[in-house]
Amino acid sequence: MNTQNTSDTQTDLSSVLEKIAEIAEKSDKSDYIYRGEPECYDKVSSTLYREYETDIEAEHFDIEIVQNEILKEAKEYTHKTDEFEILAEFQHHGGKTNLIDFTTDYLIALFFACDGNRDEPGRVILLQNQSGIYKVVKPPRTIARAGIQKSIFVQAPSGVVDPDTVVCIPVDLKGDVLNYLRKHHDISTKTIYNDLQGFIENWSSHKSAYTEFYKGVTCQDRADSAKNLVEKQKWYDKAVAHYTEAIDLNPDFADGYNNRGATYYHKGDFDRAIQDYNTAINLNPEDAKIYNNRGNAYANKGEFDRAIQEHNIAIDLNPEDAKAYYNRGNTYYAMGDFGRATLNFIKAIDLNPNFAKAYANRGIVYSEIGDFDRAIQDYSIAIDLNPDFVDAYYNRAAAYAKKGELDAAIQDVSKVIALNPEDADAYNNRGNTYGNKGEINKAIQDYNKAIDSNPEYTYAYKNRGVAWLRLREWEKAKADFMTAKDMGIDIVAAFHNAHGSVENFEVKHGVKVPEDIAALLSRD
Repeated sequence: MNTQNTSDTQTDLSSVLEKIAEIAEKSDKSDYIYRGEPECYDKVSSTLYREYETDIEAEHFDIEIVQNEILKEAKEYTHKTDEFEILAEFQHHGGKTNLIDFTTDYLIALFFACDGNRDEPGRVILLQNQSGIYKVVKPPRTIARAGIQKSIFVQAPSGVVDPDTVVCIPVDLKGDVLNYLRKHHDISTKTIYNDLQGFIENWSSHKSAYTEFYKGVTCQDRADSAKNLVEKQKWYDKAVAHYTEAIDLNPDFADGYNNRGATYYHKGDFDRAIQDYNTAINLNPEDAKIYNNRGNAYANKGEFDRAIQEHNIAIDLNPEDAKAYYNRGNTYYAMGDFGRATLNFIKAIDLNPNFAKAYANRGIVYSEIGDFDRAIQDYSIAIDLNPDFVDAYYNRAAAYAKKGELDAAIQDVSKVIALNPEDADAYNNRGNTYGNKGEINKAIQDYNKAIDSNPEYTYAYKNRGVAWLRLREWEKAKADFMTAKDMGIDIVAAFHNAHGSVENFEVKHGVKVPEDIAALLSRD
């Protein structure tokens, strides 16, 4: 069980409930109405007041006169005679009036406090329901959405009211509050703005949310295709920023959370990935791909049983999803259950005969159990389906090497290098294969290229040191061993793991290692 994730979820819920309890406790002290604002503005004011606040400083400016002029013109466009009803309708359709929106339900006010700017703290304002300074008026029944929002209007001649009490909502709590309100009280963007007018009002932000979402997708694609880690991280960071902006604009955006989770996953931040997948599933519990993704994150954390549960859910929701079987196969492989891993890869291939990765990973299983011929066969199919499949060439090269077919192994690693000329691992591995063939000069050339591609590649120095020994270049060998040692590698353990002992190495390669180097490579 993911104890850490469960603990975090409980902590978030506890913080949300504490904030709601704070509002409830303050509410008991008087008869209040409520207003939620996504930012902590200087004043609680009407939209009409904010329209003129920075432009007019005249001492005797009367905002009610401005509103009356608006009302006078608005009457020409309606058959209604009730002035308040006209003003309410005008505000409902986006016009600026001196009415200030409040609600009788503090949970709805809490929604408005959190639904919006995620970079600023929000606030819930508590205002006395009765006052000699302002009037509190119910909206007309003709505004259907007012009933859902439990709306109430405050009419203040100055356009400004002073709150009796304010409860602040921290930035990092906004998302958790919205999730709680959606899950437990059915309060969300969709339910609060439940008519066509509401859809139109929110469309601009949702349209922008989709724009940000697809900017994130573009950055994620560029990260996936980047050739080096620095470039990948740069694009992944940009993708996260765009997905976050999309979520801020549309907090009900399940795909936004799912894709941001996938980006965190590729960055190696599995806890944050799981947190985003949790939110996405709360928003869309029937989406198989999100469970699939969450399963992969759990598997990478080593929580294999939880990962299998997630993949099982994904398969139950969509039994035709080859990727779910593929991912479950990967998890079984990581658990060492090669039989069930193979069965899942076979199922994935049955559902999608062009699934190159499924062939490649079935090949890995065959290699693991020593069936190199069948492994090579699967890697070959994967490569036929995807000629640029670097991992398949790598793995087929390893299988060829295990069979002793070194030329074939070198050919495959050379293909990897052709696809990615900066791959230090590929040069190092090809160097090892040349060394096994006895082509020491070619091996050294590849170790040189590995070090040029990655000067911190410690094992390339160690391997080059071994190659120098075989050429009896003692000083060069000693220099490489010392470099590897200074960079943190246990050269004694590394040498003995590969060659058994200095004596074994001398017998195998027909050399006599100088005493100082032998001492450097020997256990005390």
